[in-house]
Amino acid sequence: MTTPATHLSRKTPLAAGIGAALLLSLPLGAQAQTQLSVGTTSQASSLYAYFVAVSQLLNSELDDVNHSVLETGGGLDNSRRLRDGQVDWAMMAEPDLFEYYKGLGPFEGDPSPNFRTFWVTTPLAYLTVVDANSDVTSYSDLDGVAFNGGGRGSGTERATFEAMEAMGVEPNWFRTGMSDAITAFQDRRVVGFTKAGPPNAPDSAIMDAETTRDIRILGWSDEEIEQVQAEYPHFDFMHVDDTPYDTGPMNLRVVFITVGTTTDLPEDTAYDIFKTVVENVDTVAESYSAIQGLDIIEQTLERGQTPLHAGVARYILEQGYEIPEHLMPDELEEG
Repeated sequence: MTTPATHLSRKTPLAAGIGAALLLSLPLGAQAQTQLSVGTTSQASSLYAYFVAVSQLLNSELDDVNHSVLETGGGLDNSRRLRDGQVDWAMMAEPDLFEYYKGLGPFEGDPSPNFRTFWVTTPLAYLTVVDANSDVTSYSDLDGVAFNGGGRGSGTERATFEAMEAMGVEPNWFRTGMSDAITAFQDRRVVGFTKAGPPNAPDSAIMDAETTRDIRILGWSDEEIEQVQAEYPHFDFMHVDDTPYDTGPMNLRVVFITVGTTTDLPEDTAYDIFKTVVENVDTVAESYSAIQGLDIIEQTLERGQTPLHAGVARYILEQGYEIPEHLMPDELEEG
């Protein structure tokens, strides 16, 4: 018996002629339109709103592309989708993108040399929260103490494990999801936890934790940073004058929300997308205020660690900037 799919695949000459006529009647831009998929994160995240706003901007400004936003599991999930060609560009973080690119850390021996930086946006801090009334005042004090390093299986947990190992500190790890970790802190089963959050705005989970216990945010000393970077030189730290938790000046371990892509994205397409994003920051900020006034070119050049996409590099060079050697893509030099 003929299946519906087989039946539909057959075209009479008349049907083919009608289809061709309809195609020719479409506007030129519609015929040439490229469909692109964007890997983002959970819809519960404020970052999802950022990528929706960016995609809406690009769809309104660029006639030859159409972006579809995909809800995903975040950076690690996006790296796999990008490698498999399921998405064309995606939300990641730096230095995670660098680890995917080089095959470092958990990706040891499995590099993705065609990964490229599209652009870099805002920082996200790994905030280490402990009971303010405890004896834990530094990271070394966590040795042997019940502590949650981040949601089980998350990038935050991995980052905490790696940093503690580099310093020779081994807490009594309490591995669980983030919600359960907050409850464990409130019930005094752990002395603290690590939570990724903005360095300049309160995090709801941390605010929930401090409804039952006074909290202290641990900062990184210069010596601790030196220890960690001796093992992981690509880990990033940032000095702040204060945090939303009235800590005063301190050093924070940070990652930067980064858009990654691959060399498969055509140079002209990447050029047009990057140009539009750079020149319309304030439009996107209406939906995601954290990027208000952000200079994306300077942020990308300062915080990027993985080579730029050739289209991005071309636009940046046209604006009169110098690109650091480690960010210059080989394919642009060859071109």
